[in-house]
Amino acid sequence: MKRLYLVRHAKSSWANGQQADFDRPLNSRGKKDAPEMGEHLRMRRAVTLDLVLCSPAKRAKATAKRLLKELQYPIESVVWDERIYSGNATDLLTLVCGVDYHFKSVMVIGHNPYMTDIVRFLSGEDIDEMPTCGVFGLAFEVDTWSAIKNGRGLKLFYDVPKQI
Repeated sequence: MKRLYLVRHAKSSWANGQQADFDRPLNSRGKKDAPEMGEHLRMRRAVTLDLVLCSPAKRAKATAKRLLKELQYPIESVVWDERIYSGNATDLLTLVCGVDYHFKSVMVIGHNPYMTDIVRFLSGEDIDEMPTCGVFGLAFEVDTWSAIKNGRGLKLFYDVPKQI
């Protein structure tokens, strides 16, 4: 059994119109939502992680730092991968399928529209758009990550900040 947690970064700031997209920080709501979601995942969902893959964009890194602190996962162990920022849903799927088989529980922290796309693809769920700091948990009855397939993910939960 493999567990995959797909996370869209927390709410970012648009205050500086001159700032490059990659460098946008979290806004005050994002700074509040990320640790609250982390605590929720630990306390209510009993999430434990073997591996975290994250976009290196500033808002994704800030989300990871706040969320993972609550999950007691060391930020130093995060794998930062540019494909999560600049790629597409196919790149995300390739990344997940390439995870070593011994990791049982993996989290990916990234961006829309790719997070919504991969959730739809793997779960078969027709979600509108993954909101900021939303987390979709999936389970796969497989031995290796390379064996995950379209629509075969069993939905564990779909949590968004407004509902926790």
